[in-house]
Amino acid sequence: MKREIRLAAWAAAGVLMSLPAAAVPVGSDSFNYPDGPIADRAGGTGWAAERTNEDGAPPSAPSDWDPAGGTANVVGGALVTSGGGARREFNGPSEGVTAPSNEREGAFRGAGSVFFGFDMTRQAGADWSGASSFDFGAERIFYGVPSGQSFFGIEESGVGRSMTTIEAVAGQTYRVVAELDFDADQLNLWVNPTAGDELTPDATRAYTNSNWSSAVRLASGGTGPTAWDNLVVATDWNDPGLVPEPGSLALLGVGALGLLWRRR
Repeated sequence: MKREIRLAAWAAAGVLMSLPAAAVPVGSDSFNYPDGPIADRAGGTGWAAERTNEDGAPPSAPSDWDPAGGTANVVGGALVTSGGGARREFNGPSEGVTAPSNEREGAFRGAGSVFFGFDMTRQAGADWSGASSFDFGAERIFYGVPSGQSFFGIEESGVGRSMTTIEAVAGQTYRVVAELDFDADQLNLWVNPTAGDELTPDATRAYTNSNWSSAVRLASGGTGPTAWDNLVVATDWNDPGLVPEPGSLALLGVGALGLLWRRR
């Protein structure tokens, strides 16, 4: 079921939280595209977040999805990856660290927080599956199920891991929320969070680097695919669509087959 349908259902049930009027995500994508490769698709909302204009890049149009190895296809209104994935910049279409660049102007660096929210459904045979914060062309932080693991965790590229005690069950859909908090020098991860869980992440990790965060990648490896839906990149825990309200998590965890059946 798409997040737009969920939001309408929650509003009708009176369970949507009161959101600040200024809370606007950096970008969101529910993958409402025709079936086929995700490369060059530029739907969703946002993805033209201009945090600075010091570089003189021209006014921005939304960024698009770039292939990142393996296969990354839209299937039945979800993104399905295997052996790689796809990456999308927070601002576009011009890319790269060298000024002028829309990607550079939309990037976080050393200050503020960036949140990543997404639905993830791993199938049997999947080795690793997760969302990564990219520093232009370099992966810096991975949130999800690292290679060789069956539990959710945070992996700092080339440095180490901080794991949860939550096991990722094949065929079950999880709502995952991750945070890169430059101000508190910390990485946070929540699995199936609700609105009151902001102060109780399932995994944390100290992080004192001041690198850029300019893009998000959704990717997986192994012999089994991973499905992704309802991606939100935001600057605040209370940004729309990031965290479901209590009682709505029953809509998750029903598995990819159930999701595809409801879409049909």
